[in-house]
Amino acid sequence: MKKTAVYAALALAATLIGGVSNSPAATAAPTPAPAPQAADASAAARADALDGFKRHLAEEVARRLGDRRLRDALTHELAGDGEADLAALLGSVPGTQDLAAYARDANSQILKLKGIEAEGALLQIRIDPQSVERISAGGTLVMATPSGDEKTVRTVVAYGSNGHTQELDAFRAPQRPVLIVGLDEHKSAELAQQTIRRYLTEAGIGGTDRSAADEPQTSNSLATRPVSTVFRIVNRDDHEPWYKGGPEIYAWVAGAGLDGKARVDQVEMPYITKEGTVYSPGQSLIEWSNFSWTSVDVVFMEHDDNSDLSGLIRAVVDGVLTVAGYEKYVPVADKIVAALPSGWTKDDDDWVDSCYNINRQTTDVHCAAIPSGMSLVLAFHWL
Repeated sequence: MKKTAVYAALALAATLIGGVSNSPAATAAPTPAPAPQAADASAAARADALDGFKRHLAEEVARRLGDRRLRDALTHELAGDGEADLAALLGSVPGTQDLAAYARDANSQILKLKGIEAEGALLQIRIDPQSVERISAGGTLVMATPSGDEKTVRTVVAYGSNGHTQELDAFRAPQRPVLIVGLDEHKSAELAQQTIRRYLTEAGIGGTDRSAADEPQTSNSLATRPVSTVFRIVNRDDHEPWYKGGPEIYAWVAGAGLDGKARVDQVEMPYITKEGTVYSPGQSLIEWSNFSWTSVDVVFMEHDDNSDLSGLIRAVVDGVLTVAGYEKYVPVADKIVAALPSGWTKDDDDWVDSCYNINRQTTDVHCAAIPSGMSLVLAFHWL
């Protein structure tokens, strides 16, 4: 069973969240709502603001599907992987410049709400690639990804070009084409990783960030780098609804660095796209030369598009700093998870699983979640 977490903003990240103002109303007016304003740091207010931005954009896109120029742009930009930068797409269509400006403003506020101090286009529009050629004025619906906990969402609202709404099953994709207004979770995860690393560094916590793009590497007789790689991994607890796409899994490898201070390595795992699928990536998970301890802990997390990074940063800082100065292994993962407050019921970064006391000899990894969140087999190599 997944657990989610939110926390009061980390002091270092306090300036990331702006003050409260009005979120956009969901209307069918011919022009967008007033420019969005940042919401406060509470989970409910943040979720409401995010929902307002996405819902207004979805309604407006649906209302304008009668414009052949917009439909042509959607068909062209969504060809291939079925995803496109929403503001850029709208900006390329005559007559939708007002909505493009709103999307750009909303994107800036969403970055602040998520605690990301970076520039990047997060708002996107997507569709099942097999449905791109079927986009039409009367047969296509438009929806916004909801911010509620996906485990409790049973239906979602979609909008038609005639202004009518329709409820869709959250776990069964409809046969008719559905355009989805949401966030680019891969881009969001990338920017989030950069932000987390910056604040961990300011808190005195060392570490590196790695992704599958750095892999694979093969062992050789002259190698001097001890590494535990992912021989086999299965995500057993995803439950992402059809409109969300695949999970964005990442791991925190936590322990004491060579200087005796707390250390967290972040490892992105973008190849994990489906629940229950066996992956054998050969990815380096634990770089033993980075740690002074002979054992470390690994915490698996799943990135969701509405996460507020301040809670995650505070949790990992509070958890990992408690181990500084210990010469031998002490559990770190439970301290991190304990710092993830259980009251966060919105769709923020999910705790997937925690794996304890992993050493170089560990192959079959036993993790804590019940039911199991992650099944993991490691292989030790010299690289």
